Amino acid sequence: MRKALTILALISLAGCSTAGLEKDQPVYSGQSAKTPQEFARCLAPKWQEFNSSTSSIETEKGYRIAASAAFTGTVALAVIDKTSSGSAVNVFLPVDWAGTKGWKDTARTCI
Repeated sequence: MRKALTILALISLAGCSTAGLEKDQPVYSGQSAKTPQEFARCLAPKWQEFNSSTSSIETEKGYRIAASAAFTGTVALAVIDKTSSGSAVNVFLPVDWAGTKGWKDTARTCI
């Protein structure tokens, strides 16, 4: 029973962790002429290569792509918003260090 409650608590925290990431400055920001849907179709498969639990969801403004880990929550978040000329892309990471370069680089390749 204790294990079940612990797992349930971790799942709840993981859902909240994307909002926490967006409070900080993005580690990468860019503009693309692609629509949010086109950009998400490019980025999501690349992020799935890093983390198979990557998910993409359509929002009112565009798309959100999140990669998560079982015990740490969200490890990468991309917010792709529609603009008049295409898309604005912001990538958020819990910590920006050398090992996180791949998340940013793949976003750049989709621009």
